[in-house]
Amino acid sequence: MEKRRINMVFRVVLLALAGSFVYAMYSGIRNNFGILLGGIVDSSGLSFTSVSFILAVGQLVFGLVQPFFGALAARCGTTPAFVSGVALAISGMVFMPWCTSVFSLLLCLGILIPAGCGAISYGLIMGTLTPKLPARTVSAVSGIVNASSGIGNTVLSPILTALLSAGGLARGMWVMTVPIALTLPAALLMARRSGTPPEVPNTRHSPPAGGGMRAALSSANYIYLMLGFFTCGFHMALISNHLPTQIQSFGISTEATAYAFSVYGMVTMAGSILSGSLCGRLRMKNVLGFYYGLRPVTIALFLVSPKTLVTVTIFTALFGFSGAATVPPVAGLVSKGYGARNLATYYGLVFFVHQIGGFFGAWLGGICLSTTGSYTAIWCASLVMSALAAAVSLAIREEPATAAPKY
Repeated sequence: MEKRRINMVFRVVLLALAGSFVYAMYSGIRNNFGILLGGIVDSSGLSFTSVSFILAVGQLVFGLVQPFFGALAARCGTTPAFVSGVALAISGMVFMPWCTSVFSLLLCLGILIPAGCGAISYGLIMGTLTPKLPARTVSAVSGIVNASSGIGNTVLSPILTALLSAGGLARGMWVMTVPIALTLPAALLMARRSGTPPEVPNTRHSPPAGGGMRAALSSANYIYLMLGFFTCGFHMALISNHLPTQIQSFGISTEATAYAFSVYGMVTMAGSILSGSLCGRLRMKNVLGFYYGLRPVTIALFLVSPKTLVTVTIFTALFGFSGAATVPPVAGLVSKGYGARNLATYYGLVFFVHQIGGFFGAWLGGICLSTTGSYTAIWCASLVMSALAAAVSLAIREEPATAAPKY
């Protein structure tokens, strides 16, 4: 019995590490487009507004492909989805430095890289891991994997800044293909078939994706999750695509901005791990409402505070604390309602709505700066939307863990 317990612990740790490494690398690339923005504009010769629009399209593509790859994984297994993701992301990164037109940059930065990241999404990773984990460990592993996105920011922000300074966009992208390629063995380890764990969570409520999806789209709970995640995407796109530019507009150097985002990444990990832990103890809708509610408070204080390196770093950290922490409760509510087997598909659709919000956040952020000279108006919009997201999250009717969800 003791040997079996040790083997189980080893398996949980190994799967959590594999999922965290994969998610960290793809999140690190996708969340650092703001760091790369100046290099992309210089390399391509395109305007700031044009590149912002391409980044906005990438937000849509990232969300759009997730239900597709989730359905592919449900039908054919997760290996084809993981392999496709690595190939798409590397292709876009290799060719992006040669892009000098809107069409070519749209292909690489707006389609290939986001599609590769979307193929290896949080939903697919947790949809792969959850059936292999004991039920009592799922919330904790979910928080750890989601927190790994902070590792990507913490590690890759200064690395990408240094690579851009040393050799431009080409060196930065080509060097980063190496860790992306190394994610494939870890992804295949997650996809490998194994025996059923002692407790397989959420097997009672795993409706087929077809009729179940139609029922989900008519469910108030599912609609509330979509509305909240739309505002989340809007808010997060502002942070990842425009906050570095805004910080530099305060007279703070590029290097200091990169290290501020390293702090953002570290605090993101803390917020995500805490979120995953709280989801195992409290109602997930309350956890979700708390993190959404923290955002308008942070935005309001950010807008009125003096803009020094210290205050900017503090508020960047606060943005990180609530940033990715909404993912574990949203994924948990989806898994509770529709089963781990369908998590990638159902969560993928909710996340697509998140990326629609991201499209408008990335695009309108660029327009706001170009037309008004500041980001104040778009931050005010994000403040109002985040408050509404907190309200609809608290309106979710979450069934007790022992009852069958009526989603």
